[in-house]
Amino acid sequence: MLTFKIKLIIAITLFFTQLSSASASVQVNINIKQPEHHLAVVELNFDSINEKKINFYLPTWRTGRYETLNLANGIRQFVAKDGQGNELSWQKIDKSTWQVEGTLNKKITLTYQVYANQLAKRTRHIDDSHAFLDSSAVVMYSKESRAEQHTIQLSVPKLWNSFSGLETGENSHQFIAKNYDQLVDSPIETGINEHHEFSVDNRQYELVIWGEGNYDSAKMVEDLQILVKQSKHVWQGYPFKRYVFMVHATSGARGATEHVNSTIIQRSRFKFSTRKDYLSFIAVAAHEFVHTWNVKQYRPAGIVPYDYQQENYSNLLWLVEGSTSYLQYQLLLRGHLMTTDEFFSALAKRITAHSHKPGRESQSVAQASFDAWISEGGDYGNNHSVNIYAEGFLASWLLDFDILTKTSLSKSYRNAHNQLYQQHRLPNSYKEEDVLTILKGITGDDYQAWWQENIQGITKIDFPLLLTKAGLKMTYAKSEEDKASGQSKVWTGLKVNVKNQDVIVSSVERNSPAWLAGLTTEDIIVAIDGLRMADNKLENRLKDFKPKDTITLSYFRRDQLKTTTIKLAAIAKNKLKIIPIAKASAGQKAFFKAWTGVDFPKGK
Repeated sequence: MLTFKIKLIIAITLFFTQLSSASASVQVNINIKQPEHHLAVVELNFDSINEKKINFYLPTWRTGRYETLNLANGIRQFVAKDGQGNELSWQKIDKSTWQVEGTLNKKITLTYQVYANQLAKRTRHIDDSHAFLDSSAVVMYSKESRAEQHTIQLSVPKLWNSFSGLETGENSHQFIAKNYDQLVDSPIETGINEHHEFSVDNRQYELVIWGEGNYDSAKMVEDLQILVKQSKHVWQGYPFKRYVFMVHATSGARGATEHVNSTIIQRSRFKFSTRKDYLSFIAVAAHEFVHTWNVKQYRPAGIVPYDYQQENYSNLLWLVEGSTSYLQYQLLLRGHLMTTDEFFSALAKRITAHSHKPGRESQSVAQASFDAWISEGGDYGNNHSVNIYAEGFLASWLLDFDILTKTSLSKSYRNAHNQLYQQHRLPNSYKEEDVLTILKGITGDDYQAWWQENIQGITKIDFPLLLTKAGLKMTYAKSEEDKASGQSKVWTGLKVNVKNQDVIVSSVERNSPAWLAGLTTEDIIVAIDGLRMADNKLENRLKDFKPKDTITLSYFRRDQLKTTTIKLAAIAKNKLKIIPIAKASAGQKAFFKAWTGVDFPKGK
């Protein structure tokens, strides 16, 4: 009897605790009084606190970017008050944590100023024409408030319009988030902007564009309508009722970030009109839209739930990012938003980049996933590591072809992603063994050895063999009549930048002629064979030589003049191309169709 009473008391306590949590909410007021100075005043109102002191946090990173960011440096003039307006004592206990004391059974109001001038990081940016607010860089939280509903009220200049993937509240500048996690994954764009709406498959979509540029918004809407229809070729069902494409036409800031039912895409304002630039834009839109499922609905253990105060580790980030890069082409091709020739060109660029990536011999794609938080450019990025986007794409390609082959074209890697969506949707997560189980279920084969070799190991890809399956081949010929396809040009392994007329080494490929000659980054090249670099264009100067020639290169290092000799190597004169083989078999054409969703190129 006593046990029953204890259980009853516990059950009643839990019920009222959950009821209290469900009814609790956070009111967020963001007042943009001085947009020209990149400033906003944030006020957070929390319901009664049940602790004597409480920690409030600002995240140290934002979703969609595996990099710690110094977001707390934009917080100024922090003040904490109780419900009667009395100031409370507080202190910072680390760079992103504010500890407030004397909070027991009190309502708490936090007020602080935010400096927002990080447009390129896609965290927070305010100027006299708009504000972009990713709440991970704007709104603090406590462990208790993370699960509570947040109501965001903006006070903005009169002519501004506000948009977000969040539900709209009582007015057009108010938004409702069911919890903090939804809030930080649903940025707000407010300002002078261009707005479009359309509907596809009973889902509502919006396109919001900030900034002037050479874009054709009508064309963008038309193609986005086509793009979003293609998700049915990968996943069964939609995880959203409404989706918002946010576009920034900028003075140079570029990049993109996925969010739970929206995305932010940034491009230079004059990088929309040519076919090359527009294809780049629509490809990015496809990439971010794929993320709506892959990472926003299913993601690996280690990043579920997000820990906003430190790095979140997983050896499956290649599947999160690289597979998204791979699947974006499924949407583009099946929607006829990209031609097969454009797809072949993109593949050729990836193969070329891979061949000049010495890091592929040092790091597996699983290791690269775990080390994504320390990934950077320079010597480490090129010579000693691989990229989870680029190499993750290739791993996904290998896996797709393996599944297609083992199932006689009846199943593909797309089926694996649909299974991840159906079986491991949030709040669940998945591990490597879950992916292996799905692959075995699709093909009937055990993938342990394949996984060890291609994901956890250093894989060597036979691209010609891979392409032949789909009736394709690699060539350096510009055309069938091109007699220069076998010709070569000199290669040093150097990449340079020109700054203030100086030719500065930016990277040296490991084991290349320049590497073996001892050159390194920041060396300033001034002469070849005793003659000054007159036009500052290294590539033009090297055209005077042939492969196997030895040249003397003069350069400054630490302001000292040095010389070295380089024995020039050879590289193909033309760019790599991928083309259909002559007289492809019916089987190869069928493989191509099962892979891309489009017919094998006619007349080729």
